[in-house]
Amino acid sequence: SGVGHGSPRCGNLATGGVAVKALLHAIWAWLNRWFAWIALVGVVIGLALAVRSQWDAIAELDWAGSWPVLLESAFLFAVAPLAQASTSWIILRLLGAQAPFGETMRIWANAYVLRYAPSGALALVYRVRERERVHATKEQIVASEAYENLGSMTAGACALLIGFAALGRFPPWLGLAVAIPVVVVAVAVRPKFLGRFAQALLVRFGIDTPLLRGRQLIVVVLVNLAAWLATGFGFLALLNGLTDEDSPGLLWALATYSVGYLVGFVTPFLPGGLAGAWRQVRRSW
Repeated sequence: SGVGHGSPRCGNLATGGVAVKALLHAIWAWLNRWFAWIALVGVVIGLALAVRSQWDAIAELDWAGSWPVLLESAFLFAVAPLAQASTSWIILRLLGAQAPFGETMRIWANAYVLRYAPSGALALVYRVRERERVHATKEQIVASEAYENLGSMTAGACALLIGFAALGRFPPWLGLAVAIPVVVVAVAVRPKFLGRFAQALLVRFGIDTPLLRGRQLIVVVLVNLAAWLATGFGFLALLNGLTDEDSPGLLWALATYSVGYLVGFVTPFLPGGLAGAWRQVRRSW
């Protein structure tokens, strides 16, 4: 009779989208009610696991004579989080949120502490909770978090590839296994490539996520990449100050630390970053 009916597949997608939104709403309500206690317990457990995993190294450290080295490296390591916090503000502004700089930095700093909870998911929950302080929507906060982490990891991947290329050495396979997919994703999420397809798919589930242009994501990566220079100096200061070995040089420290950082980033339940880099040092020396 010429009267069309909707595709069963489209109906299933719509029903699935409603079910997903209902489930997310229920989870969010529960997290919102008990967030303070969940955050406290999560951070304590995360820090306890981190200390336990590195207890032998902590016990062996000469704390009496190591303070100057630790303070110097701490200041240098602080540059990267400050850069990442700044990119959080830049991304929110690019996505259309009228986010105040100071408020964005304060929320980011609190969320950074929550990353020590297992999986780091509480950091995102906290930022979504506080979205009104930066005049942003849930979608803008989630997109900002995703782009922020992608920019940080892409900068780490670039540091790894550039560092080992400058050294004339082949990177560890484990580092490459993370670095190459990260770079591929950074290229693929551009709106002119696969970004629009991913956005359309999320819209079907009721999630309208804004996108950054390719050149805007490049700015985020470059800000993080500049901070990697301070990270390399910080790791080198630790190596030179806490060991009797000859200094391996800035390029080697930068390339090696980037391996531990990338591997640690994708294994949230395991110690990464400095611990992973130190294991690379022990293997390479």
